[in-house]
Amino acid sequence: MKRYNPFLPLLLLAFTSCADWLEVLPKSRVLADKHFKTEQGYADQLTGVYTRMSSTALYGRELTFGLREALSQNYDLNVSSRYAQAAQYDYEDADIKQIITNAWAESYTAIANLNLMLEYMETVSPAIFTGKNYNVYKGEALGLRAFLHFELLRMFAPAPVSNPNAPAIPYVTEYATSVTPLSTVTGTLDLVIADLTAASGLLESDELYTLSDYYTVQEARVRRFNYYAARATLARVYLWKGDMANARACAEEIIESGRFPWAHYTAITASNAVERDLMYKNEHIFRLNILHLDDIVNPYFTASSGANKLSPSEVKMDNIYEVTSAALGADYRYTYHYSYDGSDRYFSKFWQPEGGTYLNMMPLIRLSEMYYIAAEAWLHAGARDSAVVRLNTVRGQRNLASFPLSETLSEEEIEHEIYKEYRKETLGEGQLFYYYKRRNYPVIPGSSKPGNNAAYVFPLPDNEIEFGNRKTL
Repeated sequence: MKRYNPFLPLLLLAFTSCADWLEVLPKSRVLADKHFKTEQGYADQLTGVYTRMSSTALYGRELTFGLREALSQNYDLNVSSRYAQAAQYDYEDADIKQIITNAWAESYTAIANLNLMLEYMETVSPAIFTGKNYNVYKGEALGLRAFLHFELLRMFAPAPVSNPNAPAIPYVTEYATSVTPLSTVTGTLDLVIADLTAASGLLESDELYTLSDYYTVQEARVRRFNYYAARATLARVYLWKGDMANARACAEEIIESGRFPWAHYTAITASNAVERDLMYKNEHIFRLNILHLDDIVNPYFTASSGANKLSPSEVKMDNIYEVTSAALGADYRYTYHYSYDGSDRYFSKFWQPEGGTYLNMMPLIRLSEMYYIAAEAWLHAGARDSAVVRLNTVRGQRNLASFPLSETLSEEEIEHEIYKEYRKETLGEGQLFYYYKRRNYPVIPGSSKPGNNAAYVFPLPDNEIEFGNRKTL
């Protein structure tokens, strides 16, 4: 399947270092041939993709704490905020439309570069790679291709519960210039699953999976698309598809692996702010390293934010963390994720203290999410007790062990507790909106707009409709 990207020329990003890259047009294969003659060329190509994913157009802002979190209604936004129209689901607003267009273009450019790399991996000799790096690099590329397509699917297509046969997105698997037809929602999910399954097999060579003393490689591998990232993404995908049995199996595999220990309370509660682990580092299954994250977050989460402040109000904070209604104010996520800067309190989860121990981290998949997926899948199977056990495990790690959920809760009550946990745990990370969408909430809490596909589905960019001969959904 092939596709022309109308926004940018399909580029080879030949990263000669983390900060230096070369753009090569597709008509010129000489530099590409040279680039992919050595193992370093493949390593640099992946570095280039991770760097692009870390941009503010993608996971450095808009697809985490920016646009996508504004859609969740967790923030109380000023009417002059750059995200005020996003919170109204006004995707025709010029600024919001540009953010969406950029996310589409940057994601497909990253996919194009992965496809170019994969094309060369089909002909290169595995002998040029050290150890099992051929499998690892190919697994990373396939896994990232699937991850990015799934992200695009969640943004630009209806959820399966709404319309599984709706036209969705192009699933692009070749580096070429012709147009790829839109796959359906179900068809796209099947292609994502196929890529992730293949990636999982290749990434069994990943040291995070193979080594018994995995702590020595954990730091490096969670910043790459590792074996467990592939399995965790599969858990997400199966849950999105409604395949609860497979979602549970993938989530439980990660839980039972023991590869991701809970953040220790002494790190979370450190008296010195520079040593405080607000991001729960050990629990990251896949994260990006965002250089100069302080420059990105400060304009939104400090006194310098002005009208662009991104934070729940005091009233909404109380509601989210059940401070008054259930006396849960001891929750670490409430106690340590909000701080005063001057006379006002701000959402400080992403603060980057000078000299801090835990800097420049943007988690894309967390261990706690696997517990929530497992809980929902156990509940679907009729095992309410198992669902509650999974929820209580996370709550215990967030200082709520003294407030366990009862295993006698009804199915509806457990579903509501799962929702509340997603809201507390992923605030600022752009995931709650997808919870509403996946479950087809008719009303998005905090919004006066109906929860329908006008809110849940981003419109395709204008150039994609024009040059791809697409019809609007």
